[in-house]
Amino acid sequence: MNYKIYRLSPGELLLTIAEYALAAGLIAFLFYDSVFSLFFISPGILLYMANKRKQYIKVRNCRVKKEFSDMIMSVSTALSSGFSIENAFKESYKDMASLYGSDSLICRELSGFIGRLGLGVTLEECLLDYGNRTGIEDIKDFAEIFVMAKRNGGDFNRMITRCAETIRQKEETENEIEALLSGKKLEQKVMGVIPCIILMYLRLQTGNFLSMLYHNPSGIIIMTVCLVIYILAFYLAERITDIKV
Repeated sequence: MNYKIYRLSPGELLLTIAEYALAAGLIAFLFYDSVFSLFFISPGILLYMANKRKQYIKVRNCRVKKEFSDMIMSVSTALSSGFSIENAFKESYKDMASLYGSDSLICRELSGFIGRLGLGVTLEECLLDYGNRTGIEDIKDFAEIFVMAKRNGGDFNRMITRCAETIRQKEETENEIEALLSGKKLEQKVMGVIPCIILMYLRLQTGNFLSMLYHNPSGIIIMTVCLVIYILAFYLAERITDIKV
């Protein structure tokens, strides 16, 4: 499984199309007062779907990191009980299956590990491949450290425990940042819809107040510039509040 690629499910695809259709309809009404403008707005759904995929990948990666952290803690516990490193990963499958279910992402990966180990593939190769497929720095770093420890005969239990603690500390820091930014993100979303609410009010309550901005070249240019600035403001606000640890 390539974690850098996300395929929308039928339900997610329908939801994405419905969201963009609603947004496109509002833009056509508020900024252009023309149904024909939908033909020019419609191609933007490709960018919207690409952005939705990035959001789904981000959510999935958070889940992958959490499950991976629990998995290596389980491996550490198995090592403390006297299991070899390969058998410790096999034992961790049972813990992850009881914790997340056998259909979880981490259980699928561990099942793949076990199968490949039976075919003679080394655990180092499995972990390096897993890190490359996820593209998550914590997992890639763990795989590289694991390879070095395996080659140099390091203390696996200590190394794995320290890696798990580091990942958990990063998760806690990210959660704290998310909690601090949650209010600002809500404000950003509210401020983002206010211009549309103002336009809607002017369109519905003031009659022909905005008529000079519709159905003429200069008005179309002005409203297009406003729309571009509006979209850029949304994009910049998302980037500002997307803080990575």
